[in-house]
Amino acid sequence: MFGKKSTTTKNPAGLTYISTDCRLSGELVLESDCMVDGSIEGTVTAKGSVIIEQQGRIEGELEAEEVRVSGHFKGKLKCKRLSITANGMVDGEVLSEKIEIFEGGQFVGTRLKEEMLRLESPKDEKPSKARKAEKINTQAAATA
Repeated sequence: MFGKKSTTTKNPAGLTYISTDCRLSGELVLESDCMVDGSIEGTVTAKGSVIIEQQGRIEGELEAEEVRVSGHFKGKLKCKRLSITANGMVDGEVLSEKIEIFEGGQFVGTRLKEEMLRLESPKDEKPSKARKAEKINTQAAATA
């Protein structure tokens, strides 16, 4: 009955809200979901989902699990699932497993495939015969 009360409670399903009169610039790292009604310029990294409301705007780089755009996004976007609503606008490079665009939603830019990001081979992968031959020819030319 008179036990010690905890003053801090963790809310794993927390929500960060950026209101319409709020403007942020710089790097933003979020451990929870985020709803943007204001504007953000810079880099945003979220472990959860990011919802850009009709008045919301993000310009820069955004990485999140899931992104829903009802406002405006411009820049580089990386997520597992992207939803562009009827009022949403995405302008830039998008790397996403799934993209959903509702009637009236706009996407201007490029959708990148995951394979395009894997330009460097893993370190433990053995080089191909063609690469070995290319290295040998380069070394031979350098010593000649």
